Amino acid sequence: MDPQGSVILEGFLFGRTYYKGMLEKLGVGFNELRYFKYKSAAESFSRTEMSEGEREQWRAIIDDMYDIVKNDVCTSRNFSGDTFDHLVNDMPFFNADEALKNNLVDSIGRWDKVSDIIEKLEGEKKTLASISSLEKMKLPSDNYWGTKPEIAIIYVVGACAMDEGISARKLVNDVDAAVQDKNVKAIVLRIDSPGGQAIPSDIIAEAYKKAKGIKPVIVSQGYVAGSGGYWLSMYGDTIVAAPNTITGSIGVIGAFYYNNGLKDKIGFSTDYVKKGDHADLGFGFTIPILGMSLPDRNYNPDELAKAESIIKSSYKDFVNKVSMGRKKSFAAIDSIGQGRVWSGLDGKEIGLVDVIGNLNNAIEIAVEKAGLKDKEYKITQLPEPSLINFESFIPKLIGVEIPKNEAFEQLKFRLENNGKILHMMPLEDLDMLEY
Repeated sequence: MDPQGSVILEGFLFGRTYYKGMLEKLGVGFNELRYFKYKSAAESFSRTEMSEGEREQWRAIIDDMYDIVKNDVCTSRNFSGDTFDHLVNDMPFFNADEALKNNLVDSIGRWDKVSDIIEKLEGEKKTLASISSLEKMKLPSDNYWGTKPEIAIIYVVGACAMDEGISARKLVNDVDAAVQDKNVKAIVLRIDSPGGQAIPSDIIAEAYKKAKGIKPVIVSQGYVAGSGGYWLSMYGDTIVAAPNTITGSIGVIGAFYYNNGLKDKIGFSTDYVKKGDHADLGFGFTIPILGMSLPDRNYNPDELAKAESIIKSSYKDFVNKVSMGRKKSFAAIDSIGQGRVWSGLDGKEIGLVDVIGNLNNAIEIAVEKAGLKDKEYKITQLPEPSLINFESFIPKLIGVEIPKNEAFEQLKFRLENNGKILHMMPLEDLDMLEY
């Protein structure tokens, strides 16, 4: 460790900000269409504290994450469990000297002392290899005759949307191409998504489902593959997740913001003509500058009953699809569904995940299932990156970069999808987990 470095072992925390009180003071109504215990994607706006289901599921995930780090650190540093707990709970901040004293690091020094440290470890002076010398050690140029078989890695990253996030409208072409290409012997789907809309998830899932019985499809779950992210995963021949992957969240939720006094407070008025009993649902005033609309009214009883029916029907469809993909009964999936999120470790225990591992492990499984072990093959990665990301030049051209406000971005996203049925986890879950 650098002499001015430090180590922090403060544990894990999950929490979020609750906006119910703010919405009430502003005069914004909020209707949470929640029918499943653990589906908490909207409770930041409907509550002032965690629900029982939210606290239960995140307590289990936090415990798992703490235990993963504890076990790995104790193994690598030869600590007892009590020693680790003591370091975390009684003295979580360490400067370089304290880190060395407590066996968290092995030596202190800067990069220019690396040669001395290696000499001390090896018992003799060693010459460090330069980059140019490593270049000379590369294998001879490829003399493989013919076209090598391929393993296609398809990255499915971001919210489940047609033209943003996973960009399903474009991505489905890559999936179809990999399924149909006879030289692609196996597909690895690398999924990192908190979910979103059902259509993009289903388009991609149905596209790679066509490979069933033709070529293996291995799913590698990254940091999160929950809700619509699990929808993307469910037809994989083998699902691989890291121990601390956030997975599951098999559930559906809806939410509806509406005016509850804000319009009068800021002096707006609206008027309309209509034909159709429900034509005014969703009509409201537009907030200047923000460009977002807030409906004038909440659901009426008939509309609420219809929304509930659609949500429950969508959940049933979701569970049926997972049941088919995982070869389990509806009741078995429903019992671990209800919107509950799981860690990768727990996901394996309950059958949502097959193997604990990383992307490399998923590739190894794909190679073996494709019969390419001990044979030459090449990795193809999709989608192909664009040559130039012109957006990266925008802040430089205008000289100012406006920072994003997370709360505003959430509100904007939710108003844009106001009243829509979503298969997604809370947006803030991705940022609220602190290490």
